[in-house]
Amino acid sequence: MKKVLLSIFLISGLIALACIPTILYLESQGKVQKPFHLIQLLSCMICFPTSGWFLWKSKKEVFSKVKIIAILACLSSGAWFSYFVYVMVMMAVLGA
Repeated sequence: MKKVLLSIFLISGLIALACIPTILYLESQGKVQKPFHLIQLLSCMICFPTSGWFLWKSKKEVFSKVKIIAILACLSSGAWFSYFVYVMVMMAVLGA
């Protein structure tokens, strides 16, 4: 089960990271980047709980590099998703 969680959060985290330069490039070219924003949102929505679940399942094991990667993935995808929710709430409050 931990190997499945590990592969899921690594793949979704790498997809989210790969979207960053793609979005920046498309923005500089003036092209549509909406599909990549959606892909990044979905991959962060997958990465956040799976990395947290992986950390929960491996809490009795020795601290390792994989756990550091899982902590970074959980924190960064959680922060990105929190920022997304904040922006959506502010848009709703301000009527945008």
